[in-house]
Amino acid sequence: MHYRRAFVRHFQGLDVEMAPFIPTVNAERINPKLLKDVLPENNSGLPLIPQVIGNQAADFVQMNIALHELGYNEVNWNLGCPHKPIRKKRRGSGLLPYPDTVDTILDQVCDRSPVTISVKVRLGVADKSELMKLIPVLNRYPLSEVIVHPRTAEQMYDGTVDLDAFEEAFQALEQTVCYNGDINNLAFYQRITKRFPTIGRFMLGRGLLANPFLCEEIKSGTVIRANAIPRIAAFHDDVLSSYAAVLHDDHPVLGKMKEFWTYQTRYLSNGRKMFKKLKKAQRLGNYKDIVSEFLADA
Repeated sequence: MHYRRAFVRHFQGLDVEMAPFIPTVNAERINPKLLKDVLPENNSGLPLIPQVIGNQAADFVQMNIALHELGYNEVNWNLGCPHKPIRKKRRGSGLLPYPDTVDTILDQVCDRSPVTISVKVRLGVADKSELMKLIPVLNRYPLSEVIVHPRTAEQMYDGTVDLDAFEEAFQALEQTVCYNGDINNLAFYQRITKRFPTIGRFMLGRGLLANPFLCEEIKSGTVIRANAIPRIAAFHDDVLSSYAAVLHDDHPVLGKMKEFWTYQTRYLSNGRKMFKKLKKAQRLGNYKDIVSEFLADA
């Protein structure tokens, strides 16, 4: 929430944001804490799509109703999360091998929800054919979008994306398709658009966290270098002050800010050395000195 709001204040090019997934719950009343991240007053000003993860239709519908009451008209169902604890519970990508279960859930959710549904998928858990077996089910429903990350869950984020498998899925899907995966720089984006010129929607993840200029570069067609470090510094200071205002203690603030640099340091010439030193910081004063030192030399 704080990161997203600061990001939009310092960088351009994003059209829509997707919030981190919210787990569905079997309860008469949804805990307000689950919805805090998507409360309209906490949004950046850009359109936001809430993301839900779960495997029970009734709980999914209940969450969709709660999100609609907050003003949302679209909800994304995460069928792509690759993390083993999630998929072992048949959530996220753990549902990909079970098209009948997905069919049952979508049948009820699409019929009873006051919002439109999009889905995010991978190629399968370990078997790349699982998505192709699921696509006939997806094609039966009025999904607003299908976001495809062309890796298996077991790959996590390792190796390369399988563009041939993506092409097969893209040709089979009848809904709007969004490409997701490894858009880490302008060159790769241009490679994807050259191969798939009819795709008009792209989801950025880790690439945007590492290079916050990526959307601007994609829309301008030019790699951005001028004034980059001062803009990153201003963005960092904005995020830091936002967390410091609500967390009030060095330790939790440092936890958030070390997470901030997990990807961002990959974009800096001295980032690896900087991150190694930052991880040892125990006080905000020391942390700020390290950041200032390395950004001055980046």
